[in-house]
Amino acid sequence: MAACVDRSNGVSSRMLDCGKTEIDKWDARLNAAYQLLLHRESGAGRTKLQAEQKAWLHHHLSETRRLASDPDAGSGAFMTSQSFELDDIAKRTRELERALGNARQSESSQPLR
Repeated sequence: MAACVDRSNGVSSRMLDCGKTEIDKWDARLNAAYQLLLHRESGAGRTKLQAEQKAWLHHHLSETRRLASDPDAGSGAFMTSQSFELDDIAKRTRELERALGNARQSESSQPLR
């Protein structure tokens, strides 16, 4: 992303395009990890995961919109909003991937029957 931003020559719309590209990459990873976890869970675990994801998504979208519409931020509001969006998606993706890794470790440590 840094190289893309460097090539933008400080043009906000180009920098936002760089951010959008990066967000799309993280979003694909997030969705893949979530789907894998969802397919591994059942019953209460699946319900808990779905509720957590729904709560995260609600907060994520609300905060992204709030930051983008902040009248005190002026034209920088979109940059601030996008920065939050990228950081938040990356953080949630790492959480899900860590949970996926833990699930894999747990499965591999189960005794064979």
